[in-house]
Amino acid sequence: MRFGILLDFRNPPGSGISFRELYADMLHLVDLAEEAGLDSVWLSEHHFTDDGYLPSLLPVLGAIAARTRRISLGTFVLLAPLHHPLRLAEDAAVVDVLSQGRLRLGLGTAYRDEEFAGFGVPRKERLGRTRETIEILKRAWTGERFDYEGKHFRLCDVRVLPRPVQTPHPELLWGGMTPTAIERAAELGLSFACNLGKHEIALYRDALRRRGKDPADYSVVSSRIVYVADDAERAWRDIEAAVLYQAEIYGQWLSAGGTAGDRLGPDAERLRRTSILGSPEEVARRLCETIATNAMTDLVLVMQLPGLEPAKARRSLERFASDVLPHVRQG
Repeated sequence: MRFGILLDFRNPPGSGISFRELYADMLHLVDLAEEAGLDSVWLSEHHFTDDGYLPSLLPVLGAIAARTRRISLGTFVLLAPLHHPLRLAEDAAVVDVLSQGRLRLGLGTAYRDEEFAGFGVPRKERLGRTRETIEILKRAWTGERFDYEGKHFRLCDVRVLPRPVQTPHPELLWGGMTPTAIERAAELGLSFACNLGKHEIALYRDALRRRGKDPADYSVVSSRIVYVADDAERAWRDIEAAVLYQAEIYGQWLSAGGTAGDRLGPDAERLRRTSILGSPEEVARRLCETIATNAMTDLVLVMQLPGLEPAKARRSLERFASDVLPHVRQG
């Protein structure tokens, strides 16, 4: 089991923190994650939001690559149809070179109408563009000249250098939450990035087996809200406002995008129950239970929530590293 941390650099209105300060704090949190022995850092992408949700994943991963030595660098997830595949191939290859082969590229199809309108991309083309992007990335990362003729992209005699350090290329993950997305990840032979539970993870592994693929060859990267404090009451007081804010925003987006059948709202009781929070002992116990019942390869900690004071997230991560991680590593 590998452990990572997820960052989206969100700065809700009224936080009192400048983006300059927030970005510096997030990079210091990455430093701590590496020093603490975590295995990965993951960045998430959205555009045109009131809280400045991180829009530029690969430039920030380049900055992280320059200040770290060991931790792997992932996108959870990059919105593929909003990127030109050749530009993405070049930027990703450069990050892999800068990091000496530490990039893990999670891709999603996006779902917010505002983002498609802003970039002038028809929403109905999102799946086709993403599938073609995956084909182009694999061709581009060979370092050889190639042509490509698709429905959405036509390329003639192009070559991408430098090649990534990893061979044949950085790990590709498919991001999604629906049964269709689960099947598609298996169909494409990609690892899977999600915030789902044991049932959905089992569906993905079964889908791989049906296609003659060994689940042991693929990663399942799943996220959970995790927060360490003196006790569960103190932990929930620290993060409640941030958790409810996040749930409200995602609920609006998913409902408007047709991804959720019913509008998802900030159900405080449910969110508190599903978050892994409390004393180091409580968090270690629940993490061990989660690991034992979910066939994931990577558990990504959502600890720096939007609007949470970075100092609180840092204290939580420090306590996780010293008082939780050693016990969880031992099983």
